[in-house]
Amino acid sequence: MNKLLTVYDDTEPLNNVVNALSMDVNEVFYLYHHEEHRTAFTNIRKVIRGYKNIALHFIRPVDDAKEIDQILKDNDDVIVDVGGSKYLSLLLFDYANRNGNRIIYFDHEENVIKDYRTHTIIEQEIFKLTIKDVLMLRGGEITEYMHKGATDTRTKETIYQLFNDNLNNYSALMNYLSYLNKVLCGAKKVGNRAFRITKEQISEIKKDRCYAKIGDLFTIEGDRIVFKTARLVDVVTVSGTLLENYLYLKLLDAGQFDDVRMSVVVDFSDDRYDHPVKCEIDLLAIYNNRLMFVSCKSNKVETPALNEIYVHNSMFGNALSVPVICVCEDIDRHSPSMYAKAEELGIYMIDKSNMTELDFPEVFHRIITGAYKYDSL
Repeated sequence: MNKLLTVYDDTEPLNNVVNALSMDVNEVFYLYHHEEHRTAFTNIRKVIRGYKNIALHFIRPVDDAKEIDQILKDNDDVIVDVGGSKYLSLLLFDYANRNGNRIIYFDHEENVIKDYRTHTIIEQEIFKLTIKDVLMLRGGEITEYMHKGATDTRTKETIYQLFNDNLNNYSALMNYLSYLNKVLCGAKKVGNRAFRITKEQISEIKKDRCYAKIGDLFTIEGDRIVFKTARLVDVVTVSGTLLENYLYLKLLDAGQFDDVRMSVVVDFSDDRYDHPVKCEIDLLAIYNNRLMFVSCKSNKVETPALNEIYVHNSMFGNALSVPVICVCEDIDRHSPSMYAKAEELGIYMIDKSNMTELDFPEVFHRIITGAYKYDSL
C-alpha cells in the first residue's frame, strides 16, 4: 500500500489534491495547525473521492516533532510531500530526510511532480481537475447558468456571421439589438421564435443601417419578426449574450481546452451563511488545471470590471489560474491607462485586434501556456 504524508496548504488548493490524485497512493495524511478549515477538508474529500477511493486523515499534532516522527516510524514506506512552504513542511522535511523517506513536491511552473533528492520528474502526466473541482477547493459551487450556450449548427453559423460582420462597429450593433429587445418586450410572442409587431416598429427596424448586417438572424414576415432559431431570441433579449456565445463557441471549436462553461453562477456561501452568496462569471475555460476566468465587455473596460475579474480569480482560482477580459475595441489604443492597469494587475486583455487575427482564439492558448505578450503602449 502506497501512502502520502503532506501538510495542508491553506493558500494553494492545488497542493492539497494534485499529488494525491496523480500518484498511485491509497492513503493520505494531512498535517495542519489551525481549526478553522473544516469546510476546506470536506471539499478536499469531495474532490479526491470523486475519482479515487483514498483513505484521508487530517491530523492536528500537539507535539509536532514527536508525532511526525511517530507517523514516519509507523509508516516506513510513506512518501513525503514538502510542497508547502511553512513551518510544518520544513519540520516534516527535516524528519523525512533523516528517516530516509522518499521526498516529493509539486512544481507549479512546470506542472509536474518531482523527486526532491534527484530533482527528476516522477509524474509527467498530472491529474486533470475539472472546473467544478477547482471552484470546490475554494468553497465555490456552480449552482446555475444565467444563459444557455448555443451549440446547434444553425445558431452557431448565425452567431459567427453576426459577430464577424459587425465587429468593426460593434457598439452600433449593440444599440440595434437593444432597440430590438425593447420592441420584443412589448410584443406578443407567437410560437417559440416569432413575435407580432406593429408597422411602425417594422419600419424602424428596417431603416436602421444595422438591418443590412444582421445576416439570417431574423426575417420580417407580414406583421411578425421571425428568428432563425429559438436560441437566437436570447441573443437579442439578454444583454451581452452575443459576445459570450461567440467566445464560448470559438473555444469549444478550437478543441484546446479540457472544459468550457458559459454564464456560470457560483455560490460561495458554504456553511457560514444562511442565505446564498453568489457571483456570475461570463466564461470559464480550463486546460491542464490552468483555469481562465473571463469577463466579456462589449465596447469599454472600466476599473470596476478589472477589480471584479481580479477578485474572482483570487477567490476561486489557484497558482495556475488567470483573469482575462475580452472587449470588442482596441483597448490599448482607446484606453491605454486602463490597459496598463490591467497589465499591472496581471489581467490578460483580449481585444478587437486579437479577434481579427486569423488564428483567433489561439490567443487564449497563448495565455494558458504562458506565451502571451502585452502590446507595447
